[in-house]
Amino acid sequence: MTLGSASSLVPPRTRAQWVDDRLRDEILVGRIAPGERIPVERLATTWGVSPTPIRESLRRLAGEGLITLLPQRGARVAHIDASLATDIYSVRLVLEPMALRQSMLRAAATDDARRAFVADVITARDALLGHHDSAEAFYVDHRRFHRALLSRCANQVLIGQVEQLTDRARLFQLLGAAPVRRSDHRREHADIADAVMNGDVDGAVDALTAHLMLTLEVVGRLAEESKKSNTNKEK
Repeated sequence: MTLGSASSLVPPRTRAQWVDDRLRDEILVGRIAPGERIPVERLATTWGVSPTPIRESLRRLAGEGLITLLPQRGARVAHIDASLATDIYSVRLVLEPMALRQSMLRAAATDDARRAFVADVITARDALLGHHDSAEAFYVDHRRFHRALLSRCANQVLIGQVEQLTDRARLFQLLGAAPVRRSDHRREHADIADAVMNGDVDGAVDALTAHLMLTLEVVGRLAEESKKSNTNKEK
């Protein structure tokens, strides 16, 4: 199952982009867990490439915060604790609604553009709200829905920042400490999609903001609990 990156939507991909996407996918679906060493030789054999482009990719993904490069210990998937996850979601709360507003305003430029945008969001929404056989399948559809929302935003710097923050937040989710699927996720995503379908920019932005805020509140509580636990251990 391939997630791809924002750049993968623009063909053709270079070999470097292809390796980046494959390695990112391995990490984000949990095949290589947070804190686990990257098996460079095994991946090279499986993918039919030399270890060199994979090692080059490790440096690039380290720049995105997905990989930790440790002297004498090799490269490992980054470990995101609750405190850092709180900071990540706090920044997403600012940038992602901004990107959605820009996406919707650009999509509204013509009737055809708006219809195509709405159709993409509806398709992604239906997949997200459907049945999933695994947490991985849910994650893939969840990611596609959020990407569909921002797909018309022309500010690639903004989109790049949102993508990187979303990926890093995923590392925290993979630890099992964060709620990947809250019981009310269906209503939250349906509310966002409804506002998009109605062309209600402010309503969609408010719904997305509320969705991210609820997640931030949960992660914030986990961070506080972790701090209290660590304080008690030190006493």
